[in-house]
Amino acid sequence: MSKSHSLTASPSDLSKTENTRYISLDTLRGFALLGILMMNAIAFAYPEIVYSNPFAMGALSSADLWQWMLTDLFFAEKFYALFSMLFGAGIVLMANKQSDPQRAKNLHYRRMLWLLMIGLIHGYLLWWGDILVTYAISGMLIYSCRHWRIRSLWIVAVLLQLAITCLYLLMYWGWDVMPADELAESKAVFWPSEQTLRAEINANLGSWWQQTTYRVATTIEYQTSYLIPLIVRMSGIMLIGMALYKSGVLLATRSSRFYLTHLLLFLPLGVALSACGAWAIASSEFALPSSFSTDRLWNLWGSLLTAWGYTCLFMLIVQQAKVSASGIGGRITAWLAPVGQMALTNYLMQSVLCGVIFYGWGMGLYASLSRWQVSMVVVVIWLIEISWSRWWLTRFQFGPVEWIWRSATQRRRQAWRR
Repeated sequence: MSKSHSLTASPSDLSKTENTRYISLDTLRGFALLGILMMNAIAFAYPEIVYSNPFAMGALSSADLWQWMLTDLFFAEKFYALFSMLFGAGIVLMANKQSDPQRAKNLHYRRMLWLLMIGLIHGYLLWWGDILVTYAISGMLIYSCRHWRIRSLWIVAVLLQLAITCLYLLMYWGWDVMPADELAESKAVFWPSEQTLRAEINANLGSWWQQTTYRVATTIEYQTSYLIPLIVRMSGIMLIGMALYKSGVLLATRSSRFYLTHLLLFLPLGVALSACGAWAIASSEFALPSSFSTDRLWNLWGSLLTAWGYTCLFMLIVQQAKVSASGIGGRITAWLAPVGQMALTNYLMQSVLCGVIFYGWGMGLYASLSRWQVSMVVVVIWLIEISWSRWWLTRFQFGPVEWIWRSATQRRRQAWRR
C-alpha cells in the first residue's frame, strides 16, 4: 500500500492490510493509560472520599490546591473519556478483522467475559476502583451498535451524556426535599467524621488480609451503587469512539488542518469549562449540594471537549511521526505506543505498584504524602511503564496479561516470543 493510498483507505481496509495503521490507536491509548494514573493515584493514596472532595481531610496548602486545580482541569475524567473512546473503536476494529460475523460475535463476548473476570479479580484482590468490569459490561451492551451509521452513533452518544446531566440535576434538586435522616447520612458521606476517616486509614495501613473487609465492601458498593451511571456514561463515549473510528479520525487519516483547527478550538474550550466547575468547588470548599452535582457538570462536558483536543493533538503527532521517525513525533510514538499495546498489563501494574507504595502490605505511605508528592510518585511510575513496555515488546509479541486474555478468548495458546 502506498502512503498516499493509505491516507484515503477505509478503516476496514486499514485494519486488514497495514498493521502500522494501529500506531495512532496505540499511541493515544498509551497516553490515556498514563494519564488515568494521575487521578487513580489519589484514590490509592487517600481515603475514598478525597477523590471527590479534596477538602475532606482538611484545608489544602497552596501547593496542593494548585495540584488539585491542575489535575481537575487537565486530567479528571479526560483520560477515562479517551480510553473509553478507544475501547469503542477497538470493538469495531476487532469485529472487522473477522470475515465470519458469527465468529466475530463469539470472540467479542468471550473477550468481554474474560475482561469481566479480570476486572473482578482486580477489584476484590487489589483495588476497589476497578473500571474493567464497567468496560466489559458496556462492551457487551453496545456490540450491535457497531453497524449503526456515524450520525446515529453520535446522536445516541449525546443523549446518553444528557441522561447523566439530568441525573446530576436531579441530585441537586432533590437535596432540599430529602428526609432529615437521609440528608444527614448524605452529608456524612461527603464530609466523613475524623473517626470514620481514621478507620479507613487504619484499614489500608494494615496487612493485605486486614484490608480485605474494607476493600471488598467498597468494591461491592462501587460495582452496584455507581455501576449503572458509569455504564451509561462510558457506553456513550464508546459510541463516540466507534463513530470516530468509522470516520477515520482515530487513524490519523484526516487532514492536518482538520486536526489543528479542532485542537485549537476544543482543547481551550474544554479546559475553560472544567475551570469554571473547579473554581466553583474550590471557592466554596466543596459546598453541598452543588459541589457534587451542578458544579461537576462543567467538567462532565469539558472533559469530552478536552479529550477531543488531546485526540487531535496526538493524531498530529502520529502524522508527523510518519514523515520523520527521528523527529519529536517519532520519539513520542516510540515511547507511548508500547504502553498502549500493553494497556491492560500496565493498568494492572499501576495497581500493584500503587498498592506496594501506599498500602500497609507495602511501604505504608497511605495518607502521609502531600498531593504534589503523590504526583511525583505518578511520574516515577510513568517512567517505569514507558521503559519496561519498550523492553518487553522487543522480546515478546504481547504483554503478559494481554497474552493470557488473548489465549483465553481464542481458546488456544498464542505465540508469545518474537
